[in-house]
Amino acid sequence: MKYIDTLSLLLEEIKKEKESIEKSAIKTAESIKNGGIIHILGFGHYNIISLEFFFRTGVFACINSIWDFSTSYMDGILKDNFLERIEEYGRVLINNHKLSSEDILYVISYTGRDLIAIDSALEAKKREVYTIGLINKENSNIPFKHSSKKNLKDICDLVIFIPGPSDDLLLSLEKDKKIKTSPISTVISSIILHEIFYETACILERMDIIPPLFRCSTNSKENDINQKLIKIYKDKIKEF
Repeated sequence: MKYIDTLSLLLEEIKKEKESIEKSAIKTAESIKNGGIIHILGFGHYNIISLEFFFRTGVFACINSIWDFSTSYMDGILKDNFLERIEEYGRVLINNHKLSSEDILYVISYTGRDLIAIDSALEAKKREVYTIGLINKENSNIPFKHSSKKNLKDICDLVIFIPGPSDDLLLSLEKDKKIKTSPISTVISSIILHEIFYETACILERMDIIPPLFRCSTNSKENDINQKLIKIYKDKIKEF
């Protein structure tokens, strides 16, 4: 149970980001109250995170997954690696979706130096979209890859630091300690976002606003609610 035990320790570290998580929930609730869309940028393995929060029971109907097939490794790893090394590609991803000043963009980049993440955040800022970055703290001061010489933490309006080693690998083998395994960034980032969105739903409820959460379609009433939510956000989320 080494991975689980070690991961549990990192989850305790997340509590140090309590203030930033609470601020994220407040901003997200305000956005939803004002009719905004919550965008989650996915590229590479972070496509997993964006899909985690799109069109499923118990998540907000107003979440737009900026999922990119070309960088999902499903379209060839050489193509993915090439695109991730091109500046401006992140701007293309943002321009392919409808973002407005009432919206929020969540960007996950463990290094804080990914070109797609930085370009996406810069483009969102041009549109006055509130940006929230999830970045590993150890990586946040490492030299930049982007021509702007900025880390994602220097661009986003709010930053939540992801605990863990800079290489994203939690464990070493028992004999050869130089060989490491067990990535954590997608797991911990998903947990952080689930915490934020739970708190967001509770804030909306305190405002006497029914959180726009997809229901489990076990009966016609719940299914009708889901269909109504899709209609509400259909013009703002192209996958609907």
